[in-house]
Order: sequence, then C-alpha cells, then structure tokens
Amino acid sequence: MRRRIVFFLLLAILLAVLALTVPRWAPPLLNFIGANSDLIQGAEALLAIVTALLSALSLLATFFFSRQPRQAPDASPPATETSNVSSQGAIVGGNVTSGGQFSGRDSYNFHAPVIITGQPPVLPPVPADLTPARDAYLAYVLDRHQFLSLKGMGVSDRVPLKLPLLDLYVPLQARLELPEGETWRRNLRLAGRPLNPDEQANLTGHLSEPRPVLDLIQAHDGLVVLGDPGAGKTTFLKYLALQLALGHGPAIGLGNRLPILAPLSGFANALAAGSVRLDDYIANYFHDIGVDLPVAALLQQALDKGQALVLLDGLDEVKETGLRHTVVQQVVDFYTAQRRRGNKFVLSSRIVGYRAVRPTAPGLAECTLVDFDNDEISAFIERWTATLEKQASGDTAVARDDAARERQTLLDAVQRNPSVHDLASNPLLLTILALMQRQGVTLPERRIELYDQYVKTLISSWNRTRGLGRPPTRDLDAVQTLRILAPLALWMHETSPGVGLVKREEVRRRLEAIYRERGDTDPEAAARRFEDDVHEHAGLLLERGPGEYGFMHLTFEEYLAAVALALRGQGDCRPIVDYLAQHVGDAAWREVALLTVGYLGLIQQLYRVAGEVVEGLLATPIGAPGEAVVLAGAAVLDAWPGGVPPGSRDKAVTALISTMQSAVTAPRLRREAGLLLGSLHWQPDDLDTFVEAPAGEFLYGDPPQKRRIEQRFWIARYPVTNAQYRRFMEDHGYERPEFWGQDGWAWRTGTYETKEPLKTG
Repeated sequence: MRRRIVFFLLLAILLAVLALTVPRWAPPLLNFIGANSDLIQGAEALLAIVTALLSALSLLATFFFSRQPRQAPDASPPATETSNVSSQGAIVGGNVTSGGQFSGRDSYNFHAPVIITGQPPVLPPVPADLTPARDAYLAYVLDRHQFLSLKGMGVSDRVPLKLPLLDLYVPLQARLELPEGETWRRNLRLAGRPLNPDEQANLTGHLSEPRPVLDLIQAHDGLVVLGDPGAGKTTFLKYLALQLALGHGPAIGLGNRLPILAPLSGFANALAAGSVRLDDYIANYFHDIGVDLPVAALLQQALDKGQALVLLDGLDEVKETGLRHTVVQQVVDFYTAQRRRGNKFVLSSRIVGYRAVRPTAPGLAECTLVDFDNDEISAFIERWTATLEKQASGDTAVARDDAARERQTLLDAVQRNPSVHDLASNPLLLTILALMQRQGVTLPERRIELYDQYVKTLISSWNRTRGLGRPPTRDLDAVQTLRILAPLALWMHETSPGVGLVKREEVRRRLEAIYRERGDTDPEAAARRFEDDVHEHAGLLLERGPGEYGFMHLTFEEYLAAVALALRGQGDCRPIVDYLAQHVGDAAWREVALLTVGYLGLIQQLYRVAGEVVEGLLATPIGAPGEAVVLAGAAVLDAWPGGVPPGSRDKAVTALISTMQSAVTAPRLRREAGLLLGSLHWQPDDLDTFVEAPAGEFLYGDPPQKRRIEQRFWIARYPVTNAQYRRFMEDHGYERPEFWGQDGWAWRTGTYETKEPLKTG
C-alpha cells in the first residue's frame, strides 16, 4: 500500500513538472516530427492541459490509497512464517507452517498461493450430494494419520517405518484438575525428582482418580487436554480422528461424527493477518495443504446436524500471549455457538502458558494427562513388539514367539532400573526406548548409551520432523548444543541439587556467561536465541512454573551434568576426581558420578581415563569410611564391561572386600559393598570351605539355653538359605557351570575323580 502511494505521488510531481515546462520541451519535439508553427502552438497548449490533468488524477489516486485501512504490522507473524489466507482477503504467498515441537506433533507444512488482496481463495465447488465428498475426506484422514511417524527417533532400517497407530495406541488417563507446575506429582515426584514443600502445598485437596480421557470427552461438550511434552496429546487427537474415519464412532461413544483436526498456530497466523472465523480458517487450511474437497461445506453440514468433532491441536504453540488470548476467545465464541447443536470440541496444550489464557464456557472441562503406570507400560510394550514382529514375519507362530521374547527383554530392562522406569512412564520416551532396544542397545546396563541417544534424538532429529508445523528455519546442531547444555545442567545441579528448578532470569544470565566464556561476540543475543531454540524446538528445557525452568526430566539434567564433568578432564582426570570427591556421600550427586565414569569410558571411549577416575575415588579420604569405595564400585559396575580397564576393576573389587569386612564401616555400606561384589561376579577363595563345630556344649534357642552335641560336625562357612536355594533352582543352577567350582562341576557331571578321604582323627 505504501509503495502505491509513493508511486502515484511521484508520478503526479513528474507530470506537474512536465506541464509547467511544456514551452521548453514541446517545440523541439514537434519540430523534430515536422509540425508547422500554428500546429506547434496548439499542441503546446493541448500538452500542457493533458499533463496537468494527469497530474491531478495522480494526486487523487494518492489521496484514495492513503485512505485505505492498513493491517497493523505488529501483529504479523515472524519473518520465517507467512501469514495464512482468510475468507476476507489474502496475504502474500510462501511456505506456511504451524504448531509443532518434539512432543509428538506432526508437521503441517503448506504453501500459500499468491492471491490478489481482497479476493478469497478459490475453494472447490460444492456438489449437490456431499456423500462422496465426505467419503473422500474420511479416506484422506485415514491416509494422513493411520501410521505412527517414527522419523527423527533414530530408526534403523531394521524397524518397519509404517506402524499402524491404532495397533499401538494405549488409552490415556487424565485427572480433571489443573496442577500448578508442568506435571502432576508421581508418588511425590515431579519429572524424576521429589516435590519440594512449596509444590506439595500447591497440590492441596484430594486428587481425583485418573479416568480414561475418552470417558471425559463423552461426558463434556468440550475438553481441554493438557500434558507434558511427549505425553500423547496429539496422538490422542489423531486416534479420535482415525476411529471416526473408520466408522467406529458409535463404539467409542461419540457417534457418527465428522473429525476435523487442525493446528491452532495456523489459526493464530490467520488472525495476525486479519479477522477470520474459525470455520473459514479450517476450510482455507485444508485447501492450502492440497485437500481438493469441499471441506467448508462438509464442516457446515456436520455442524448443522450436531455431528462435528473439532480437534484443535497445540494452543501452547501460539507464543505471543496477546495473540493466544485472541485465539482462545475466537475458539470459545465458536464453541459456544455450536455446542448446543450437539457438536464436540477437543483442544490440546502444554500446561505452561495455558493458565494465563484459561477459557471458561458452559460444558467446557479441562483435564491433565498422567504418566503411564506399570500396566500401561506393559500394554504398550506388548502391542509394540507384536506389531513389529507381525510386520517383519507375518501373523505366524514364529512371529508370536519372537514378539514374546522381545517383550520380556524390554519389560525386564524397564523393571530392573528405576531411572529407566521413570523415563518409560512418558509415552514418547518409552517409544524411543523401545526403538533403541530393538536396535540392540542393551538395557539397563548400557543406560549411559540410552541417555546419550535420548538427548541426541531430542536435539537433532525431533525438532526437524515431529512438530505440528514448526518452521524449518534453523536446526539445532547436536554437538554445539550439547556443549552449551552440559555446563548449564551442571550449574543447575549445583544451584538446585536433586530439584533442578532455577529462575528463568538466572538461566539467562548463566547462558550469557557460558557464551562469553566461549568468546561469542554477542552473548546476550546468543543466550536469548539458544533459550528460544531449546525451549521451543527441542523441549529439553521447560517452564515448569511461573518464571521457573527445569529439564524435561531430572535424568537429563544429571546426564548432561556428567557430560560437563567429563569434558573437564581433557588430558587430566584430576579435576574430575576432585570435583566428585567433594560430593561423596551426597545422594543428589551419586547418579552424576556414575554417569561421568560411564560417559568417559563408553561414550568417549576413554576407558583408561575412566579407570583413573575410579582409582582416584578409591583413594580419596573424603566421606565416611567406605563411602567413596562403594561409589567407585558402583561406577565400575555401571561401566563394566568395556568402560574401565580390568586392572581398575580388580582394584575396586579389592577395596570393596576390605569395606565389606571392615568393622569400622557402617552396616549399610558393608551391605552395599557385598551386593556390588556379587554383581561384579566376585567369589571368595574359600567359598567351598567347611568349618568344624567340635563336640561339647553350645548355646541354642531364644532365650539361649545350653545344649550339648556328642559328636563334632562340619558346616559351610557361607551357609545357603532356603530363599537363596530357591532362586538357584529357579535359575537352573544345576545346569550352569558358572555356579560351580572346578571340582563341583566335575562331580556334577560325573567326571569327578576320588580324592583322599577326609581324615577323622
């Protein structure tokens, strides 16, 4: 608009100058073409009049265009996103994207055609009979959403890329309350850490029991589904769309409704460009992504009949609070007008950012998704393994047997390690875990590799392929991001050990300091850019409360803190040993110490350096007697085999034996030392030794009474309890030579040669 005004203004000035200077330039021009003098005088007057009139017309055009209303530039979307098209007019063309984070959303990328301002997009004609169009639309929904996307999750060629979503889907549970933070407490834990007193106080009152989200939709006209990143919000919306597209609506209590799934961030783009109704946006959205069907007519027909299910994904993707308010108000207005006809609405959002725009309307409820429990984890693993093997080998007995074995392996991996189990309670993280196990990563002994793969996946791949339409502007470089996140995580663990919540401004200042140490020319801008990238695209850092940041899970903070410590040992392990020694006996730092040794030995392949760290901990005098030895032994177990040299393992075993047998060591530590020795497959040299019990009196019973035996007898130095023997039998101990000494196995297999009989006197 501004360019047009300037153009006509300049044209008017030029024509006015030409009119005023006609006597100077007209005679030479007319002489050149051979006009006589009388004609020249008349032509001069005519040219002066014509140019003056054209100048006046240009001024009128300038005045006219200056009176046209302009759209506020402040409300326009970022330069990386092009505004959507409304039914009232169109904006410029280009790639339009909407929504999306690593938390499980599909990517909606579409191209908006260039349309003349003021003209609506050309939508498909509306046929008299919409039945064929409805069938075609439902077929599109099936084609679009039927498979679970595994892109960006480290999938190898061995894993089928097309896994039916409905075969894998596990029903989600939710509570009809809104928590104060990003997540619910999980047995008084939040994102892998214990709740602090303030957080416990926030969760006042009795928490309702979780209910199936499907039941909540049946009971309410509208439902806002809130949850963690990766909790399954978008997958649930796709599940609903698929069930309705297949005609299963009556079976799930929703009737024969028309499912409409669209991203709210695209609606925000359209509102930023100008006023637009929600139903107009939906029609334009499907048109712009290439659905050549009369979606507007289909939607209106369903709304009129009260048979629409409108699924709006990603309210949290609308970053600007004012625009988010506008989006919510528009949605609520549309919902209020349509709910009385029987239509239903479902919105999804993260918790953070929702409270500020929390809508209220009759029949509209909000629920918060809860983590997978043991039954749901088992159900997902069972469906996952069965689907994979069925696709790989068909529905055969062999495929079922393979699925059963893989299911048990994965269940054992999850159940044996509490930290792995905590991660598996998140549907996204459980999916990545299942993929990694499928590709041969041993769990949980190799959990350091699990965490490494998790972080790399969330940083490098997920932000590129899993967002519901995030613009493909700049990807996060995994290596560089890791070198920023690692020292940040270490600082957060120092600042808030075991809790991991730090004020946003403190995080910003720390990021600026990290960039300054790295020699960045503009650390303030780099810190802001990094914070936006990680928060919006990778999802590792989350706003867990008003102005408070924390990692998605405490495990990721501990892992990244360990990475930072490992990076300090470039050429000299002493700084690592000194740092870890300061925290010997501190439960909040135990996992960091174990992961540091594992990262050095298994990820960086610096197993000698890892061994030096272990030996340094064995020698440290800091902490209670035996505390550092037990920590070093646990680190060896975590990294064995391959993570530390055999010599370092032997030194740790020797120190653990002394700790187990030491009278000055606390019983708790002596017990832990013994358990570690057993896990490291140590056996005492005198395991088969028997001790003589001489004839005579001895104390027996409770209260003790003197008893007498007339003959001496022999008893094993390490007695075996009935419970131990039962486990031995269940583990087929009589068939496994590793449970027997050389002579014992020879006796067991019938090759034992008679030895000199035991002398009795």
